[in-house]
Amino acid sequence: MTRRQWLFKVVVRPGVAATGALLGAILLDVWLAAGRFTSLHWTEATSLDTLPEDAVLSLPAKRLALVRDRDRVAALSLECTHLGCLVNTVEEGFFCPCHGSEFGPRGEVHSGPAPRDLDWLPLRVHRERLWVQAGTRLAEPAWVSLPANAADAPQGNTQEGTR
Repeated sequence: MTRRQWLFKVVVRPGVAATGALLGAILLDVWLAAGRFTSLHWTEATSLDTLPEDAVLSLPAKRLALVRDRDRVAALSLECTHLGCLVNTVEEGFFCPCHGSEFGPRGEVHSGPAPRDLDWLPLRVHRERLWVQAGTRLAEPAWVSLPANAADAPQGNTQEGTR
C-alpha cells in the first residue's frame, strides 16, 4: 500500500463520511424545525376521557371548542370571523365580547358584525387523544366517529376557561 492509498483510506474517506453525516443532521434539524413553526401542524386538543356527552367542551387556551354529538365529535374555532377575537362559550352558543357577535351552538351567525359562521377545524383521533389541525379552516364540520369506549365517557364539566 502506498502512502497516498493509506492517506485516502484513513483520512479522506472518513472525512467525507463525517461531513456527509454532519450535513444530513443539519438538514434533518432544519426540516423538523420548519414543521414546528408552520400553522399547518396537528396539535393535541384533549384526551377522549375528558369529552362530555352531547355538549361543547370549550378550550380557549387552544382557541377551539369540541362539539360532541352522540358518537361523533368535531372541532370549532373560537376565533370570531369578524376580527379574530376569542369568542366565549355561553349557554345559547358563542358570544364575541369585542363587538357583540352572537353565534349558535354550531357556530352559525345569529347577530352582530361577524360576516359568516365560525370556522370548523380538521380533527382526528390518535391513541385515545383528539388532535386538531389549527392552520386549516373548513366551512362545514368534519365529524369524526369516536371509538366505542369513548362513547361511554361520563358527563363532566362542559366548559373550561373564561366566559
